Amino acid sequence: MGIFDSLFKKKNESNSSELITKIPESWSVITGDNNGNPMFVRKNVACDRIAGNKNYSTSCGIAFKLLSPNADGLPDIENEPELDSLEDDIFDILESDLNSIVPLVITTSGFREFVIYTKDLAEFNMRLEKLKKKYPKYELTTYNKTDQNWNTYKSFK
Repeated sequence: MGIFDSLFKKKNESNSSELITKIPESWSVITGDNNGNPMFVRKNVACDRIAGNKNYSTSCGIAFKLLSPNADGLPDIENEPELDSLEDDIFDILESDLNSIVPLVITTSGFREFVIYTKDLAEFNMRLEKLKKKYPKYELTTYNKTDQNWNTYKSFK
């Protein structure tokens, strides 16, 4: 279970097995709070069109503690310059050949979590190991679970 799964009600919807040849993109930001701290969720709302795709039925997460959060628990980019590179690499390494899709990025309480849907968990894990080696300062933790209907993604509105 992801760090933030318990914060939102989930709903089930139908899914498809349509072949995905390109990840649609249209990002929005959802704001809220988590235990009195601000929370920002970046959601690729264009993924509404592919949410529930049976080829991407495993939900994975990559979560880590920010190295230099500000007083609100949000990133302080001046004191954490590798954060942007880490994020770029997560997208580049995981999505490059459509093995995985990253539709959510959650930041709150000194943590960041990337919610990912993958079609090949073994390949996801190999790529995660590359990220861990490249960014040893960050303690990248992960989880995975079956989420055929993309309930985690759909729970953020």
